[in-house]
Amino acid sequence: MKKYLLALLTVSILHNHVHAQKCLNISIAKMMGTLSMTPGAAYSFKKCVTNKNDHSQSNIVNYGADLQELDTLVARTTRDFNNAYAAEASGTSRQMPSQQDVNAAKDLAEELKSMTPDQQKAFAMQMAQQRQKNAGASSMQDDPMLANLVMKTNDMAVNQMKALDDEFSAKLKAIDDAMLNEINAIQKDDKNKCPQDITGLPNCACANKIEGKYWQQAIVVTDKYNHQKATLFLGYLEKIKSMAATIDASIVKCKNGDALRSPNFKQMLFSAQSAAFGNAFLVTAMCVKDVRKSGADAFNNKANCDAGTYDVSCSK
Repeated sequence: MKKYLLALLTVSILHNHVHAQKCLNISIAKMMGTLSMTPGAAYSFKKCVTNKNDHSQSNIVNYGADLQELDTLVARTTRDFNNAYAAEASGTSRQMPSQQDVNAAKDLAEELKSMTPDQQKAFAMQMAQQRQKNAGASSMQDDPMLANLVMKTNDMAVNQMKALDDEFSAKLKAIDDAMLNEINAIQKDDKNKCPQDITGLPNCACANKIEGKYWQQAIVVTDKYNHQKATLFLGYLEKIKSMAATIDASIVKCKNGDALRSPNFKQMLFSAQSAAFGNAFLVTAMCVKDVRKSGADAFNNKANCDAGTYDVSCSK
C-alpha cells in the first residue's frame, strides 16, 4: 500500500512536466454492450466451468467465458489509460524534467504492471480527480463552445456518473441485505435425528438430504432477489450508457483532443474519458458478476447435495 501511495504522489509531482494527453480511440457506450444479465441460479450454473475434487464434489473453476472476457476488457482498457498517462509523464516535456522525475516515471510504469485490476481502476479515478483540480484557466484561447463542452463533459464523467453509481450501489446493497436476512432465516432440520453409526456420525444420505432442502430454499430466495437486481440493473444501465454516449460524442466533437489548443483542456478531456470508463463499468460489472456468482454457488451446492457429496463428514 505504501508503494501504491508513492506512485500516486509521483503522478502529482510529474503533472507539471508533461504534455497534454490525447484521448483513447474508443467508444465507451459500445463497450458497455458487453454488459448483460440473465438471472436464475440454473442459468448461472450452466455458464460455469466446473471440475471434481477428491471427494467427487463439484467445484466452480470460473463463472463463464463471458465474465472472463468482461474482466479482460476492463483490465486492458484501464491499463491503456494508465499506460498512456505513464507515457505522458515520462515523455518529452514543456519543461525538461530532472533525472529524479524520469526515474520516478519509470518506477510508476513498473508499479502499474504490478497493480491488480481493482487497483488500476482506483488509480484511474485518482488520476481523473487530480487533473480536475489542476486544470485551470489557460493562456491559450480555445473556442468558447468547445471549452464549455469539455467542462460539461468532465462534470458529467466525474460527478454525474459517480452520483448515479453511488445511487445504484446503495439500492443494490439494500437488496443484498434483504436477501441475506431471508437466507439467514432459513431453518435447517436437525442432523442429530438422522441414523448414526457407532462413532455418532449422521448417515450421509440423510445429512445431504437436509442440506439439499436448505439449499433449495436458498435458491428460491436468491433467484427472487437476483431478479430484483436484474430489473434495477437494466434501468441504471440505460442511464449510465446514455451518459457514456454523450461523453463519447463530445470527445469525437473535440477530435479526441486535437481540436483543443489548451493543454489543460486536453488533459481535462482525457481525464473525463478515463473517469467515464471507470464509472461506466464500476458498479454495473460488479452487479453482473455478483448475480452470476450468487446464483451459481447456490445451485452448485444443491447439486452436490443431490449427489450426496455436499456433506462428506458423515457415515456412508
